[in-house]
Amino acid sequence: MTTIDSIAQRILDENDYSTPNVAIVEYLIDNAIDYINMEAGTSIAELSGDAESKSLTGTKSEISVVKALSVLMLRAYRDRGPQVSVGGLNVAVTLADPQYSLFTKMVNKGISRLRGRSFEKT
Repeated sequence: MTTIDSIAQRILDENDYSTPNVAIVEYLIDNAIDYINMEAGTSIAELSGDAESKSLTGTKSEISVVKALSVLMLRAYRDRGPQVSVGGLNVAVTLADPQYSLFTKMVNKGISRLRGRSFEKT
């Protein structure tokens, strides 16, 4: 098992984000863990430790999938939402971003591998 300290800050740093705050990223990571556990039948533990410096413990494979899904959730939190109009100018974020595509493939394949051959999803 591997432990990564201050995982939320690490994800922000790796993606060159200064917002949102670390507490919100920790909530997103816990949501990602819950989703992966549900889909793959794993038992990855929720984040542990003090708020805003929580740690993630799991296998390297589990951590990889948690981080990839957390980044997608963070991007969705930051980039999506209502479209903005200013006068004649409309701003919309597209899903044509290569990071979305890459991380989505990583999450799907990672969950499938974590699920293993003996887990049957109904």
